[in-house]
Amino acid sequence: MKKVNLILLSFFCLTEAWSQLPLAEKTLNVMDFKIVDNDTLKVHWYAAESQDKKSTGAIAFFFGGGWRGGSHTHFQRQALYFSQRGLTTFLFEYRVDSRHNTSPVECVKDARSALRFLKQNHSIFNIHPQKIIASGGSAGGHIAAATGTLHSVNESTDDLSIDPTPAAMVLFNPVFDNGPNGYHGPNVKDLMEEDFRCHCTSYQIPNGKWSSLFKERFKELSPFHNISNQTPPSLVMFGSQDHLVPVATAESFQEQMKQFNNICQLIIFEGAKHGFFNGVKTKVNEDNKGTAEYFYGTLQASDDFLVGLDFLVEKANVRDYFH
Repeated sequence: MKKVNLILLSFFCLTEAWSQLPLAEKTLNVMDFKIVDNDTLKVHWYAAESQDKKSTGAIAFFFGGGWRGGSHTHFQRQALYFSQRGLTTFLFEYRVDSRHNTSPVECVKDARSALRFLKQNHSIFNIHPQKIIASGGSAGGHIAAATGTLHSVNESTDDLSIDPTPAAMVLFNPVFDNGPNGYHGPNVKDLMEEDFRCHCTSYQIPNGKWSSLFKERFKELSPFHNISNQTPPSLVMFGSQDHLVPVATAESFQEQMKQFNNICQLIIFEGAKHGFFNGVKTKVNEDNKGTAEYFYGTLQASDDFLVGLDFLVEKANVRDYFH
């Protein structure tokens, strides 16, 4: 396990305001990828910047939001960045409770459908079907991890002959232990209620909405409980002060992965809380510069990890791509 204590260096010149907006502007394409129960789900994507016509690697992002809400724009800056690095990048919609009256089961099904869609249509996007990376944060991290672990949860209309397992996973404080001692364990009940008030006040979610579901079906729905020797190489990033998913859970995930001789890099960002990787979209100032550093730190770690797996050719400094 690697621990990162980000130091705010002297190049922060707060008299000259700056932001974390991308330097580049590109067209975000969109198309339908799944129609289920009269709901149409879309995928938004950036084409890879490439010097030749060879098929590229790809990365699929799944937004966070507690399986209840969220937007495909959550990881848009990361997607734009990696498209400039040579990956075709995808921002997938999936069904959530606030818009579709669904449960985490449908979220998992949609994520696995998404990876099947990419593999089935790889020639349309000029991507290599064996070089697809799954990524997501929080609940989106849960379903991204589900693409590589939860083999029994599938949409009945999917072509099940297509294996949705990605080539690698990049996970931002994922909820990947849905068992009795994980996200919905008895010791976090009050913290869950506090988080709902902070982040989901518009939905008025009652405490522990999915507790019964995970209690009854955690062996089927929990990525942590479905690790095998086929689980893809994974980068897992957590904040040391995450009040929803204990760091111990991430450490246990890494240990389980190692027992199966799988690659799993765990990075703990000291002082960071849940959702720390989102950065800032306004001007960076004295109050939010620490949050800005977490954005750069997680993006740099993701880039370095993918370079190490040969998905990216050479190292880069992520700061060079932002204002």
